[in-house]
Amino acid sequence: MLTLPRYFHTLEQFHTVSTPQELTQLLSSMGQALGFHAIVQGLQSYSRQSGLHVDSTSVISDRWHGHYMQQAYYQVDPRVHHCARRTTPLLWNSAEQYEHPRATQMLREASDFGLRAGIYAPVHSMDGRFSLLCVSLRDVPQDEALDLVRHTAPLLPALAAHAHEAVLRLLPGGQQPEAILTRRECECLQWAAAGKTSWEIGLVLNIAERTVNFHLNNAMAKLGCHSRQHAIVKALMQGLVGL
Repeated sequence: MLTLPRYFHTLEQFHTVSTPQELTQLLSSMGQALGFHAIVQGLQSYSRQSGLHVDSTSVISDRWHGHYMQQAYYQVDPRVHHCARRTTPLLWNSAEQYEHPRATQMLREASDFGLRAGIYAPVHSMDGRFSLLCVSLRDVPQDEALDLVRHTAPLLPALAAHAHEAVLRLLPGGQQPEAILTRRECECLQWAAAGKTSWEIGLVLNIAERTVNFHLNNAMAKLGCHSRQHAIVKALMQGLVGL
């Protein structure tokens, strides 16, 4: 039986995992201890321009997850979009109705795979990325699935936070040196951080709007970011620009 003291003690193991395989195994054991049949962790980036981008996943062998990724359902999944903007866990069940036709199709197919209910728990980083910890139940009565989801939901944020820090530590990008930006790239990011548009930055720096976009795009590429806001936050964290 998983008691609360044992649960929180087990969370400390995330501080010492040294490989993605160890992280996956630890997630699997935690998910099973909580009574879930599947557990997935995904690290993602989000921007208004390019939408969602999946940076990495830690997943137990799961047929539904493979199908989900192949169909790119994360692009229309309301649960993922909730997590991109919110910090609270989201409980779901197979009886829900979604507005987007592909989202409705996704839920119907999930039910065909046996999924009945689950929880999406988000964790956000200062650099603009966020991770999802998704647990689910399959092939169990709906009432039983909903009861377990409600009782375990308060425990998921702590598990999600520990797993999030572990995956960030294990990512190859976490060991990369800080980006080296040109003076003009830093200037454009500095003014963007102040809320200026590309057109306004061009007026301030006496350069064309397209040139501003060129420098900002270069800065985004060097910083490994998928949006301007993501690049601003990362540049602030690295001390490349200031407020």
